[in-house]
Amino acid sequence: MNILELFDILLSDKPSNLIRLNEDAVFEMIPELEKCKGFDQKTSWHKYDVYDHILCVVDNVDRDIMLRLAALFHDIGKPETFFLDENGVGHFPKHWEVSKRIFDEFAIKYNVEKKLAKDVSSLIFYHDVDFNKSPNILLDAVNDLGYDNISKLFNFKKADVLAQADEFQYKAKEYEKEEKKYGGNR
Repeated sequence: MNILELFDILLSDKPSNLIRLNEDAVFEMIPELEKCKGFDQKTSWHKYDVYDHILCVVDNVDRDIMLRLAALFHDIGKPETFFLDENGVGHFPKHWEVSKRIFDEFAIKYNVEKKLAKDVSSLIFYHDVDFNKSPNILLDAVNDLGYDNISKLFNFKKADVLAQADEFQYKAKEYEKEEKKYGGNR
């Protein structure tokens, strides 16, 4: 599989179906994704393993290559950062940094266009940020992504939370409010 074939899969109506049908080729391209398959997150925040969560997010973001690539890589660093606390709950400290590094290496290896790679990398980095707790970091996100792409970040954050445990999906409405508050336009 080459990068253009992966892009075709990601831009399909339901990418998860084609990713599953082509797992061997996709895993050869992105070996870290295979490590996510069957990886139990051991947390009440998630109803899926890391792989199924990733695929759900890929399906639920808008059909845009920047969003679909970010969704594919956003939690790929979780197996590398995982630890269990004393209560048996899973944690993934700074998984976004590892996920970003994995994507950056992929982008270099497969010659992803530089602007696209930079934007995807930024989406991965900011996907877990709570702007209400860290409003100054929003300025960093705007500087990295550009004002026009902030709405994509909120689309991504909504898709991510909708692929988590049902009791936390209310946060999607909060992200819609944040998007309006911070001026994202769709």
